[in-house]
Amino acid sequence: MRFLPLISPIILSLAIIGCGDQEHSAEDKKAGTTEKQDDKKTLTSIDAVIPLEPIGLVSETLHKEPKKDPWKGEVFNELADSQLKDLGEIIKDPKTISQVDASSLIANDFQPVQLAPKNLKSVFNDSSFRVLHDASPEQSPEENKSFRNALSELVEPILEATKIDVKFKTFNVSINESGKSTSESYVEIIGHTQKEIISQKARWHCVWEWASASDLPKIISIKVNEFEQSIGLLDKGTPLFSDCTGSIFSQCRDFNNQFLRGTDYWASRLENRYGIGLSGWHGITIGDVNGDGIDDIYVCEPGGLPNRLFISKSDGQLIDASSLSGTNFRLQTQSALFLDMDNDGDQDLVIATTLGIIFMANDGRANFTVKTTKLIPESAPMCISAADYDLDGDLDLHVGCYSLRRSSVHGNGNQMLARPIPYHDANNGGRNALLRNDLNWQFKNVTMSIGMDVNNRRFTLASSWEDYDQDGDPDLYVANDYGRNNLYRNDRDSSGNAQFVDVAAEAGVEDMSAGMSVSWSDADGDGDQDLYVSNMWSSAGNRIAYQRQFQKEADQESITGFRRHARGNSLFLNSGNGKFKDVSIEAGVTMGRWAWGSRFADINNDGMQDIIVGNGFITQSGDTGDL
Repeated sequence: MRFLPLISPIILSLAIIGCGDQEHSAEDKKAGTTEKQDDKKTLTSIDAVIPLEPIGLVSETLHKEPKKDPWKGEVFNELADSQLKDLGEIIKDPKTISQVDASSLIANDFQPVQLAPKNLKSVFNDSSFRVLHDASPEQSPEENKSFRNALSELVEPILEATKIDVKFKTFNVSINESGKSTSESYVEIIGHTQKEIISQKARWHCVWEWASASDLPKIISIKVNEFEQSIGLLDKGTPLFSDCTGSIFSQCRDFNNQFLRGTDYWASRLENRYGIGLSGWHGITIGDVNGDGIDDIYVCEPGGLPNRLFISKSDGQLIDASSLSGTNFRLQTQSALFLDMDNDGDQDLVIATTLGIIFMANDGRANFTVKTTKLIPESAPMCISAADYDLDGDLDLHVGCYSLRRSSVHGNGNQMLARPIPYHDANNGGRNALLRNDLNWQFKNVTMSIGMDVNNRRFTLASSWEDYDQDGDPDLYVANDYGRNNLYRNDRDSSGNAQFVDVAAEAGVEDMSAGMSVSWSDADGDGDQDLYVSNMWSSAGNRIAYQRQFQKEADQESITGFRRHARGNSLFLNSGNGKFKDVSIEAGVTMGRWAWGSRFADINNDGMQDIIVGNGFITQSGDTGDL
């Protein structure tokens, strides 16, 4: 194949550099040897012994189908979900609600309800958005309506909508053997009119009449515990954001062919050994690579497909400069950064591939040359972040790794996937690395000597530098899948040498969950940096982890860990004393779904930080139940 000649030199150079590092950096030596640094000998840590045979997750009972096992709560949830979907279809046609026969959905003794609060209070209002919350006291029974009338009031704002979407997400169920069961669900109704996009979000506590698995449950009562209405005002018929992908990539011949095809398409055409993968966790980086003042885009791709560099033109169009720039590697690439590694004033390129790190120098006109590579022997790099941690005037690089190469899922051909042990607090992941920039494209692995090998066996997906304690040097937060995160505080001794200490536990930001991204900003406007971490909010996880038959033999600490794993994203406010306060639930920011990425950003230019969350995952058609 055409790309084999390109891969071979890279593999060779990685291997050569890796061998050279055995002399350059003792931190890459085998366990039990010593290194000499600053006239002091330091014993390197011993690698963990990882079983080579496939390792089971926790309990095979977790993987049994609910209908085949005594998971009565999940049987009920599936039946109730089908009823809620039918209710959603009714809501999608609001003008016919008064004629709907709802006898198949509601019980004979259905209790009158009010689904749309009468007293909505504006909590945010600008030229683009209006957000209203329920300001009503407890509703009096006299205000409640019949089921059809309550639905009619609920959909009144979207009667003229040309498009309506309705979603229910049930995250808690309780089975009552007396024939009455309950569910807790998030409800989202979105209507598109000519002038507005109206979104109504609520949390419904439903009581159901349900006798057996052969019967469809019927709603007895609905209690609305939360209600929010958001109105997006359209400017000349367009929303605040518009999808311009097609127009700006119109001059890129290969864009549609490569990026608009599904994973199944490429997985069926490329050999798995090239790293095509099915997980879709490849990132992008943005920077001005040709010095014209306009940001350009570099897209990382799975193995077998070329990475792409798109150069921005002054008219808003993009051109594909992947081949001409020398950056179209077909190695499996997880992430990349544009940054000035050699202090010559232009944006160089650092790429994290499954094999290791590639450092490329920019000549200032988007012509890139490989200057060096860095093998990460133990783990496949997943993410990279840069800062001048030692304050010597150049950028150093933190490499976050996911799984040990030896613990990859047996026979799947993918070195990124592994079995976490234990699932909710795994400590058998790959070791991250801190590469110190010693100028002239020389990088030294100083992970152990600098203190960053403490708690360094997690499954890292993201890291971010920030001087959270305002002492003049950058600290590092590391978000890990399957368990606890790290906050490495940068402490400098009297000689100015940096030494890192993991203070995540004492600072209150371990956030034991499925960490996938990190973002720093001053969320509350008090002058210090706060922290937002994206995890996974799982409706199924929230339901199952609270059912009695879940992990009957586990201790309470483990059960709490499993439940926390499904809670969702976290917002930590900096208290200014080295500690953080978890305000995630009060701030309403946990439900980001399967949240791969998150970012603080002022999207409406009002001077306050908003939060954008990228979520979802690969799924089959019609099987999007928990995303």
